[in-house]
Amino acid sequence: MTERHRFFWQQGMVLAALLLAAALPAGAFAASEAAPSVSWNVTFSPENNNKFDAVAPTADGGYIALGSALTEVYGGKEDLLLVKTDGNGTHVWNRTFPDIAPASVTKTADGGYIIGAYNVSTTGSDQNITYQGSSFLIRTDDAGTEKWRQVLSGMMVSSVAETPDGGYAVIGWLWSRSESIDDTAAAIVKTDGNGTPVWNRTFPGTAANAGLVTADGGYVIGGTKSPFNNDRGDAFLIRLDADGSTLWHENYGAPTIYDIKEADDGRFVYAGNYWYGLVDANGEEIWLKNMEGLTGYAVGLRPSGGYLIAGTDQRSSEGFAFGTDGDGAIQWNTTFPATGVYAAGNAPDGGYVLAGIRFLSPDTSAAWLVGLEEPAEPAPTTPGFGAAVAGTALLLLVAERKMRR
Repeated sequence: MTERHRFFWQQGMVLAALLLAAALPAGAFAASEAAPSVSWNVTFSPENNNKFDAVAPTADGGYIALGSALTEVYGGKEDLLLVKTDGNGTHVWNRTFPDIAPASVTKTADGGYIIGAYNVSTTGSDQNITYQGSSFLIRTDDAGTEKWRQVLSGMMVSSVAETPDGGYAVIGWLWSRSESIDDTAAAIVKTDGNGTPVWNRTFPGTAANAGLVTADGGYVIGGTKSPFNNDRGDAFLIRLDADGSTLWHENYGAPTIYDIKEADDGRFVYAGNYWYGLVDANGEEIWLKNMEGLTGYAVGLRPSGGYLIAGTDQRSSEGFAFGTDGDGAIQWNTTFPATGVYAAGNAPDGGYVLAGIRFLSPDTSAAWLVGLEEPAEPAPTTPGFGAAVAGTALLLLVAERKMRR
């Protein structure tokens, strides 16, 4: 090789290395952050079989959890279970409400709680099943004592939230008539402070699994166009203003959406079957990530600016949680054997609380809560491959210049 050829070969190697370094995102192959530590882990077993489906922080730094007390693992009589704990998951009190199933719970401005619950029955044969049922909006005081109850006939409630005017937004879907071409219709019902409906909106051919009141007083609901199949590409989000007028309605590549959170920057993060995603304030997709085999039932916001995704691994039947950065890249993950995670919330101290079920035996289960605490500072990461290539490029450049002297 002549000196001239060697010079151009060296320059080409340097250029290739620099281009490769530029093409790879910084930290693309960096080490993960340390997973949060378990600060407490508790179970509740007022009956032989129990589970939690929802959890929310309370004004005193504790938690309110909503679930079921079951006579059998599958089927049988179901009573709604409401449990108040302190900040370490220690039991304070519990209440039961007979013959209804849990959907949603959150604290109210006066320190009480608003509960969404339902019951469902079926008629007909396996080939022609008709679903019937009602939803219940239940208001309690801070001790869990029922103050009033409103019935929403024909509705399957998924989520309930307090609105800025002291009323409530009830989100879910309606069972369609047997002759309807649509199985369900997503619905949002706005009520006053006594649970009396003020207005409602429906969206035929969809089912809403989640919803929230936005920072500007409007609403976002999310779910699927195929509630009984969860076909890929059927996930949707709908944004409404405070009066219930539709601002936008967007579909996404995921099969369904089970939970939504609004970030401080006005964007919305969601999770569902095998996918999680982020959209901007206008519903435009920013990114969509696959999590094969995992069902994300809950979403949270990380103090670092990323997101928490929690749910159940359908392959191993284990509960899981993982944290991402703002671009959706997984930074840490953790699993919980013999459990299922169905809900999550942010803890007052910057950590998280997960809620679900712990399987004690093939025939018994307990309602389960676990507190997670993120490290005060992220674990140091090793240089990514892109940084290593850039370093190699720099060394080649220095060596080449020495050879030319």
